Amino acid sequence: MPNFVDPIRIGKAEEIHYAIKNVKLAVTGSDGVRRVSESLEYPAPLESPLQLVEDDNLKIILTIRDLKNEKVFHQPHQAFLTLTNEKTNAQAVLILQVRDNGKARLELDMKSAPRELIMASADYTLDLIIGTFSSNHPIKYTIGTAHIKVLKKPSLPPPIKYGPLPEIHHIFKESERLAPIWLTYSFVIIVLTPWIFLIGTWSYIRVNLSFLKTAKNGIISSISFLISLVAIETLFYNYWTHLNIFQTLTWLAGLTVFRIGGLKGYGDQNANTEVIEEAVPTMQLNNPEKGL
Repeated sequence: MPNFVDPIRIGKAEEIHYAIKNVKLAVTGSDGVRRVSESLEYPAPLESPLQLVEDDNLKIILTIRDLKNEKVFHQPHQAFLTLTNEKTNAQAVLILQVRDNGKARLELDMKSAPRELIMASADYTLDLIIGTFSSNHPIKYTIGTAHIKVLKKPSLPPPIKYGPLPEIHHIFKESERLAPIWLTYSFVIIVLTPWIFLIGTWSYIRVNLSFLKTAKNGIISSISFLISLVAIETLFYNYWTHLNIFQTLTWLAGLTVFRIGGLKGYGDQNANTEVIEEAVPTMQLNNPEKGL
């Protein structure tokens, strides 16, 4: 019997209770020197406010654990840091990156900070929110306060994080260059040389075509064979110039029929040749004077 999921058990699933451990904060200046380094234990806040200027970099590293299940970690559905302006209550939200092992990390680079944080100097409350759908008790950890000092207001709007990017001009691989024309014609001559030699040899020895009269369908089959050879060579040329492999195979399948017919004609020719060769000794025996 298959094991069906019990909806009642799903509804009564145990809640996940998160805990925050090993909270570390660091503020690094534009010169790469770490000005602030703090270690906190939840729920203790910072003893003094953080001081941030336009070129600073704030990093927060922490560990998230499930109090009821230390072996299996469940990813929280909500993990972010809010910076709330103490005067206007305007908020900036920064997403916390959480790994599968519970390690979490957040980085705030003031050079690319949200616009609302760099418009004017102000004090902000830092709240860390951790929650999930299966828990009715999310964590809200007030880390402390931060004073962001803006030395000069931005004259230009900050770069758009989400918007159209510059057009990318793709550079495809250049097509391969064909061989020089003289080399192409040289190979054409090489391919045609056997045909020229064959025709010349036939003319020199005066080919005997009398077998075509005696062989059944000899003329048609032989001509079909020769036509098939020429057609296949022409097909290969067209494959090199413009046909694809599927079109070539289709044409080649049709030409195979003519080639089979031509082979049959040459089979008839060989049979007639053997008959003639067997008849010649018999004629010599009957006419010994002609044989001599």
